Formats: sequence, C-alpha cells, structure tokens
Amino acid sequence: MILLISASARARECAAALEAGTGHKTQVATSVPQALARLRADEYDALAIDQVLLEADFRALDTLLNHSGVATPVHVNLGLHSCERILRETQAALRRAEKEKGVAMRAAERVLRNELRNEITGILLTSQIAMRRVTDPVEVTAKLELVHDMAEKMRARLRVL
Repeated sequence: MILLISASARARECAAALEAGTGHKTQVATSVPQALARLRADEYDALAIDQVLLEADFRALDTLLNHSGVATPVHVNLGLHSCERILRETQAALRRAEKEKGVAMRAAERVLRNELRNEITGILLTSQIAMRRVTDPVEVTAKLELVHDMAEKMRARLRVL
C-alpha cells in the first residue's frame, strides 16, 4: 500500500495513477496529522511525501519518517511534477526497496545458517564423544543417540537452504 501525503488538488489524480501503475492500493492524507493517523493504523510500502506540505512544517519530515515503519519515502512535488513522473519515482523506490529486502533476507539467512551449523556441529561432536565413553545405563545411550539423530536431521535441512 502507498500513502500519498499532499494537500494538492491533484493528489487524488496522482493517487489513482500510482495505484494503476504500481498495483498497490494508494491512500491520500491531506495533512501530517492525518498521515500519522494512517501510519499508526496500517503498514505501507511507500510514502510519497509532497515537499510543499513539508515546507510549512520542517519537523514534519522527521515525524513522518519516525512513524513510517518499513515504508520507503519518496519526495515529490505535485506543484511541479506530473503524475507520470511521480509514478516513475515511486516505482523506482519500490524496486529499490525490494532489492534491499532481498539482500537483507539473504544476509540474515547466511547468519542463521552459520549459527545453526556451529551449534549442530557442537551437538554432533558432543554426542559422539559421549556415546563412545558412556559407561552409564542403556537409557543414557538411547537419549544421546536421539540427540545425535536430531542434529543430523537439522544438518540435512540446512543443506537444503
């Protein structure tokens, strides 16, 4: 979803162009307080913020960005730019945000895989050593074999990632 923040008479026209061009439902907020209320109520993929609205209140941008969540900000000027240009800039920002999300997800996957790999290796080594040196009852050996089998299954699943 996209939130277009503008008091311009062209805001609804540009919102319709954004919705048609991006496939993202687009809402219009005509003031900073209205935008903040919408940001509290919903998650947005992008915020198209009219610079004219920000010139009236220089603190508004910080306030909006602090409440924007993961939405990508796009600075527009409905007084100067066509709806087509605003659409192109918003599409570019959405593509950039998707690429960044992909990079972040792959990095998180690598970190998780490495952390799990180290833990699984530790479990496997510990259980193998314990099974070789065990002088306790058969029940302890069975439990260690179970831990070992679980670690092997986790290792196999990680190989799929």
